[in-house]
Amino acid sequence: MTERVSGRRVRPATLRDVAARAQVHVSTASRALNDGAKRRLSPETIERVKRAAAELSYVPDLVATGLRSGRTMTVGVVTADLENPLNAPLIRGLSEGLERDGFVTLVSETVESAERCERILRHLVQRRVDAIVDLAARHGDAEMLRTIVGDSVPLVLGVRDVPASGLAAAVHDDYGGGRIAAEHLLELGHRRVAQLRGPTDVDPFVRRANGFATTILAAGGEDASAGEEAWKLTVGEGERLTRATLERGTPTAIFAPSDQMAIGAVRALTEAGLSCPEDVSVVGYNDVAIGEYLTPSLTTVRLPSLELGESAAVLAVELMEGEQPRRIELPAELVVRGSTARPAA
Repeated sequence: MTERVSGRRVRPATLRDVAARAQVHVSTASRALNDGAKRRLSPETIERVKRAAAELSYVPDLVATGLRSGRTMTVGVVTADLENPLNAPLIRGLSEGLERDGFVTLVSETVESAERCERILRHLVQRRVDAIVDLAARHGDAEMLRTIVGDSVPLVLGVRDVPASGLAAAVHDDYGGGRIAAEHLLELGHRRVAQLRGPTDVDPFVRRANGFATTILAAGGEDASAGEEAWKLTVGEGERLTRATLERGTPTAIFAPSDQMAIGAVRALTEAGLSCPEDVSVVGYNDVAIGEYLTPSLTTVRLPSLELGESAAVLAVELMEGEQPRRIELPAELVVRGSTARPAA
């Protein structure tokens, strides 16, 4: 902070001033004030330096720090849809994980636009962020990511994988999630079931659909899906695809690749004069907070979004420290509630 004494300006406190007051070397003061570099300092030294900084109203010069260290202490986060309730805990876990190492996140939204995604990625690279976490990837993005990001910035994929890209990725066992949703319905006695398909170029929805369909067909069941895909994972799209499914006949159960679409399915069933779960059971995916409080409460596959964000943060820090990219896949878990039951006789 710059102070005024008798009408004249006094220069702001520098890191050297803080070190002098704390009676430590300048490099020690720097590490004590850097959350990512203070591990080898004693708590007493860190506290003494921080107290000196507070007394002098010291404000770090991030530009100068970045020039010295080669880092900006920022990580770019690219997400597809901020309205999706899955993303709030995902970004929170990511941000909290990175903050433990002194990094802050810059979050941008693509609204599922390929052009906007490319523009955001170019901007983040030009801003010299220390890493990028891409939560909006689609099949076919590998070449674009190599062209724009390449080896210039460590890149982590979160939730949405890009097959055969070789990139670090923190993902969910979506195939297993589709499988356990199908196994649950089969155990209840359902044989004619349908699924509402998500975008066919987004990896989690492809794997969920494959896991579900493969399990149903292997057990001798019938996949009565309408054959259409959702443009967005919204309640409205869930309603639209459920109406299209009912036009082909009424299944005894429906699997939706997101909880929002599952809510839309229940609404469409009600509009058609059908009851959930008495006439048609419904299973969602993600386990968003509101699902437990719906009527009926929603049976769903839990996606641990907070933990996925934390895992993506771990991978980003590893890459920034020079480690090789790796993949973290978290297991799927079924949460059984009131929207599923045995089919009517």
